[in-house]
Amino acid sequence: MVPENRKVRMEMLRYLARMASRGEGPPSVREVGEAVGLRSSQTAYKHLKKLEEEGYVEREGARRRARGIRLTRKGWEAAGEMPLMGRIAAGRGLEAVALGDEAYSLAAELLGSRSGRRRYLLRVVGQSMIGAHIADGDLLVVEEDEDPPDGEVVVALLRGGEEVTVKRLYREGEMVRLEPENGDHEDIVLLAEDVKIQGRVLYVVHPPRGRR
Repeated sequence: MVPENRKVRMEMLRYLARMASRGEGPPSVREVGEAVGLRSSQTAYKHLKKLEEEGYVEREGARRRARGIRLTRKGWEAAGEMPLMGRIAAGRGLEAVALGDEAYSLAAELLGSRSGRRRYLLRVVGQSMIGAHIADGDLLVVEEDEDPPDGEVVVALLRGGEEVTVKRLYREGEMVRLEPENGDHEDIVLLAEDVKIQGRVLYVVHPPRGRR
């Protein structure tokens, strides 16, 4: 890629990440072009088309309307940002939800995974893991891992996905114990078949209060 083209396309990816993080919806080709200093919508279209061919962006809908450009996961990673996938309870359990409408800039080492496993962010609700320095409103960098060792802090789906929680994992025969890090909360003990481990927590990000 020509250096000038690479710079423009990276600016486009970062602009799309900022727009998504503000919840402002997908911009038009013209708006993307103007944001990166391009006078011609046709030139902006060519750059976006190339980004689409390379898997960094996609356009919504069967007719691929102009106002429907959004980043793929590859695009988020290239932009140096990570999407917020949902909320997770540091408590008894929270109904599983998917947000996907915010993004946070993170250091490159947090985004990459030598194992090739997917990483994503979840926002914490509650205080049951305060002893592990995980507080209400914190962001967790989670790496997909269905079989982490005992003692790891994990993201677990309970009872077929009805609830999702973050706890410390312990396997005890046919049972799974999910242990909080707060004396005011009790362990969650369920049959192993009622618990599906989604991933393990790698890092805890403490965002400024205004972004929680």
